[in-house]
Amino acid sequence: MQEEKNYRVLNISLEERLKEVLFDQDFAIEMLCKTLGHMRLFHSKIRALLTFIGPPNCGKRYLAELLPHEDSAIEHFYAFQMDQYTEAYNPEEGLSLSLFNTIVDCVRKYPRSVLFFEDIDKADTQVQLALYTLFSDVKEAPVDFSHVVVVMSTTRLSGLLKRQDLQTLFVHDPLQAHTFLMERLAQEEISFNGNKQRVFNAKLLSLLNEGSLIPFNPLSLTALIKIGAHSLHTLSYQFNQTSGVQMEYKNIDTFIALLTLSLAPYLNARYIQTKLPETFFNGVYALLKEHPKVTYITYNVSLNAKTFVRDALKNQPLLLKKIGKQHWRISLEWSLHVKGNKANYTLKNAHYTKEQLHVSTQDALCVSEVTFHDIAGQERVKEELREVLSLLKEPERLKHFSMVPPKGMILYGASGMGKKLLARAFAHEADMPYIVLRDADLFDGVKIHKAYAQAYSGAPAIVILEDIDVQGITGGVIATMNVAPVIEELDALTQSFETPLFTIVTLAQKNDIPDALIKTGRLDICIEVPKLDMQARRFFIEEILKMPHDEAIDVERVVRYISGMGGDALKRIGQEAALFAARKGLKEITEEMLLEQINVIKYGAKLENKQIRDIETSMAKTAYHEAGHAVLSYVLTPTIKIEQVTVAPRSDALGFVSYHHDDYIDAISKKELFSNMCILLAGRIAKMERFGQAGMESGAMNDLEVATMQAYAAIALFGMDEELGYINVSGIESEYDKELLSKKIEERLLVWMKAAQTQTEKEVKRLWPAIEAVALALLQKEMIDGIELKNIIESTLMDEIKKRKK
Repeated sequence: MQEEKNYRVLNISLEERLKEVLFDQDFAIEMLCKTLGHMRLFHSKIRALLTFIGPPNCGKRYLAELLPHEDSAIEHFYAFQMDQYTEAYNPEEGLSLSLFNTIVDCVRKYPRSVLFFEDIDKADTQVQLALYTLFSDVKEAPVDFSHVVVVMSTTRLSGLLKRQDLQTLFVHDPLQAHTFLMERLAQEEISFNGNKQRVFNAKLLSLLNEGSLIPFNPLSLTALIKIGAHSLHTLSYQFNQTSGVQMEYKNIDTFIALLTLSLAPYLNARYIQTKLPETFFNGVYALLKEHPKVTYITYNVSLNAKTFVRDALKNQPLLLKKIGKQHWRISLEWSLHVKGNKANYTLKNAHYTKEQLHVSTQDALCVSEVTFHDIAGQERVKEELREVLSLLKEPERLKHFSMVPPKGMILYGASGMGKKLLARAFAHEADMPYIVLRDADLFDGVKIHKAYAQAYSGAPAIVILEDIDVQGITGGVIATMNVAPVIEELDALTQSFETPLFTIVTLAQKNDIPDALIKTGRLDICIEVPKLDMQARRFFIEEILKMPHDEAIDVERVVRYISGMGGDALKRIGQEAALFAARKGLKEITEEMLLEQINVIKYGAKLENKQIRDIETSMAKTAYHEAGHAVLSYVLTPTIKIEQVTVAPRSDALGFVSYHHDDYIDAISKKELFSNMCILLAGRIAKMERFGQAGMESGAMNDLEVATMQAYAAIALFGMDEELGYINVSGIESEYDKELLSKKIEERLLVWMKAAQTQTEKEVKRLWPAIEAVALALLQKEMIDGIELKNIIESTLMDEIKKRKK
């Protein structure tokens, strides 16, 4: 009883002393002291068997080193760097002779020792097995381990320790937390020569499971600043003793805080202990080299610098996000005044600067700087995303219905409409880091598991799977990704309000969403990202016009031309136009440059005249061909807006009529479909009206193909034919694997095509003055836009009406 009381007093005293010299690890120190007091009652052959788990440079080794200084029952500390034992050993030989002898000699010489095995996970599993044999079967050991403290450290799973739910579990149910981490350690794998193998030997883990697992926190900025202060004080004293130079620090806390922060992004204990004094005394060395008579140096901090550090430390998570993920650095500005043997340094200012070069690891969690405000248009989508955000930020909404947060959502829509940017903006607004998988990574189950493990450790976090409809080669066959690994991760996930893990999937077509992904309890939310509206397109053009440009550019005209284009293509317009101007030595971007780049992106590069046989005749035929399409389209389908008509030959077409893509296309009527057929035939018929049989050319092939397909669809699929009635043969044909009504459908197809030809010939003759006027305008200008087309057609037809009245 007295012995237990003595241990309690001893450990409380030890706990207090350790907390004075090791910062930010109070919980680890408390667990250590409890273990040292009670472990001998459980494992009498070894005084204590401990596993230190936590991030690098957080004090694991330092705490073990402190024990001989603070605990009178411990005499010596000995460390083994286990990354030196990465090669496999012959199991028959057991532990390598040198390591075995070192351990035995150390314990024989210092029976009350701390044996610290640093990074035990980096040792070969056969070495781990040998350690298990040595410490589990101590009867056969050549020395007495009963007063030895065995500590094995690892950085594995250290990211998990940041999770709030696990920290809470350690406080309220440490046994469950211990079990959880030990099971996760048992699952840790490493890839070696293309093969997976366990990181830890199972028997060693069973031994460690009998001991205590002690978690370490990442060090806070406050603790790191204290470490910097201790290092600077120690070196200042030593420098004064050897050089005779006296140093005085005013506002020392602020001064050291700024020196520490200026070392970002490498804010860890070991780096600060070495680099802070080194960086500081480099300045002292330069000063004394230039002013050798100086014997007294004073350091001051200006009001501006004080304000900066106060604001920065007020929100430490935001500060760490800026310097750790957003690649900001903290730069210091100094002023120096020397008079006689006295020098005065003033830290006059501190400010953020964007680093010029940075390195990001592929699997690192990212922090988004994109906000909803940065994304043009898509207001409906952003509003829906805000509603989803509310489910994560306001848990009471779901708790009211006894529900947990959703596991994720799917964003679908055409390429270039902002899905990826919206996913990153969602991450920013949720204040959650994210990790992205794309392209080949989507076909790698190991990388998918690794990404989810990384996100789980850093939760709350987001996993973004971009363009899962991308095709790749799997087993020699071109296919889309197998979503089974994602399903496995989603089903294994236990979602919580405190540390949610959210998945965002993007793809183009709603029909391509795998059914397995949208089953209840997986990705329950699907949001369409439609084509960019006029407001969003105008935003991109206005961004382009921030570059030097001709003030006469008609912004509204350019905006009309870019309907249907995605964000990536819209960014290219400005870049290509600027490059063109720079190549030609021009000082500004013109409207002609912008329109040309739009057409290049949409329809291909313009062909040179010398590439086309008999260019004048070809252009004339193309002009009448496109005029026929344009005029009949304007008259027969007035609700469909024309963007431009052109006869400028390009790689994708010798001429074309293009349409705006702003209007939503609803179900099409029989009259509209028949009108479309007439518009498609109008190109050839108008050309033959002007050039006779010479106008019957192969250039109409695509028009004829589409018109024929539309006629077939009207008859066989849409039930629009008067004789065949309301039928659709596609479902029946696929069900019974046979053609139905094929002969009758062929007969009616010819009837429809003949009717469309007859009607088109009538319309072309009726509208010929307008067709000719448009053709002549095209031959003169190469291209006319929708508004000019409207004016030509309406003025020409109005003139015809006036002539008839006369």
